[in-house]
Amino acid sequence: MPLFSKKTQVPAVNEMTLEQLLFLADTQDDHKITHLALSRAAELAPDDLGIKRQLLLLGRLYERDSRKMDFGVIKSYLLHPFEHPDKHTPEEARKMARELFEEPLLLRCLELAPDPEKFLADYLQELSRDYMRIFVAADNSHVPRVFGISFRGNLARYLAIPARDIISNIFSSPYLSQEEARVLAKAFYRAFYDHVSGEVRELDKLLGAQICGLLR
Repeated sequence: MPLFSKKTQVPAVNEMTLEQLLFLADTQDDHKITHLALSRAAELAPDDLGIKRQLLLLGRLYERDSRKMDFGVIKSYLLHPFEHPDKHTPEEARKMARELFEEPLLLRCLELAPDPEKFLADYLQELSRDYMRIFVAADNSHVPRVFGISFRGNLARYLAIPARDIISNIFSSPYLSQEEARVLAKAFYRAFYDHVSGEVRELDKLLGAQICGLLR
């Protein structure tokens, strides 16, 4: 199958400057072209941390096929086994957990970053925000409905339940070290905090004092 459909005009990225490539990537709705532009930009500037970070967060969106549903192309889907462990085999869960910390492109970014710990924390928080938005907040099953009316006014309380599951499963994961679990859980907690504008009381009650202590 060709990378681009016939209707897509493939830009001549090899003839573009670095500035033109980055502009194309920033203003493009087609993820395939975004990936093409960023990949070429990475060739021109192999040690540019910003370009590599964009590629890292892009994930496999450029592989999206409208004819089939594959959430795996979304980078933040790596968090899915922590919310729904029953929907993944142990090997899938292990691979996805390890990709969060051992993906070659991420490791290269950490080599280039002036503060690797901050880069990793920010990266995991970005993934967590994305997961909150796409997979948690957008899931209507988390919000009860009576006679077709949803109770979204209590959103922070209802979303606290899946958030509790995710954070608890991160800490109990056999595929993460204690430090990895702490960094990832803190990133997700912060993403939840931002999404609900700081209304974390219900989540804290569900998590309990011990886990909340680890998140501080």
